[in-house]
Amino acid sequence: MIRIAERVHVYVNPQRDLHGPAVVRTGSGDLLLCHQDSQQHRGGDGFAHQWRSVDDGATWQDEGPAADWRSRNIDSLFGEYGLAPSGRIVMIVQRREVLTQDAGILASWLQMSEDEGRSWTEIGPVDDSDEHAVMYGRNILTRGGVMYMGAWSRLGNALYVSHDDGLSWERRSVIFPVDYPDFGKLSDAGPPFYPHVIFCADGSMLAMTYHTPPIHHCYSRRSMDDGLTWGPIIKEQDLDLWAPRMRRFDGNTLIVTGRDITIGATVAWFSRNSGVTWGDKLVIDKPEFTGSYAYSDSIAARDGGYWVFASSPQSAGKGDIIGVRLEVD
Repeated sequence: MIRIAERVHVYVNPQRDLHGPAVVRTGSGDLLLCHQDSQQHRGGDGFAHQWRSVDDGATWQDEGPAADWRSRNIDSLFGEYGLAPSGRIVMIVQRREVLTQDAGILASWLQMSEDEGRSWTEIGPVDDSDEHAVMYGRNILTRGGVMYMGAWSRLGNALYVSHDDGLSWERRSVIFPVDYPDFGKLSDAGPPFYPHVIFCADGSMLAMTYHTPPIHHCYSRRSMDDGLTWGPIIKEQDLDLWAPRMRRFDGNTLIVTGRDITIGATVAWFSRNSGVTWGDKLVIDKPEFTGSYAYSDSIAARDGGYWVFASSPQSAGKGDIIGVRLEVD
């Protein structure tokens, strides 16, 4: 049985909208977490704010901006971490014209750190072949010396790979194409949003994305050759999650966390058959207040526990960042 063991506040600030956590473990074992820090949900004075934990998530130290484009009149909002084979930390930064809708999201930027996130060097656009090729990357994974990332793209949500520790990226395949009947708004920066991939216990690669209401469910697709080719698109009509995020919970179990808009909560679902079916729904956080909530990321703790980090408004109208520690009885 999986139960909630502990809750921590990473950062609470009723004057700011704190949203979209991402987390990674460095080579030395520290946890890094970053999130959007802005005036409003859609930005304004926005930057990617970074925190560090040296005690496996119990407490967090403020390290200030990890990505900050405010002097260039651009909001740098979400940051997505990846740990390269060399130990380098890679970050994909989502940039947005200030206070615009999704159409105002610009090409995502690549930056990296050689000192476990203490300093960052800008590299440039993830893919400079088209300004809308990569609007954001998610779930940067490493396997067999190769890095993998799902990319939200107006050209079709895609799989990108890197063979040089994240310094450069190439599009391997389109996972969710613009000509699929449900994805007619994708070419204009609409849904489906935030595609990502995970390697499953059976050796397959599973991709997932989601559609906003009125469709409001997830889509998945599976590859047996590391994303070169893909099987049929599956409509996950029983998985009504907003902003799903898949991770490995343990050697045989996947976890997907996200927003349940019916009950207004961050929830988790689990799969023990490599994502063929999902069950054992667990309510992680149901905030008292409305605001930016339930964008999430998760990571294993060192002692066998498991952390889920989520946006969770602790006062009305904004968003804050919390951690919820899970344990298995």
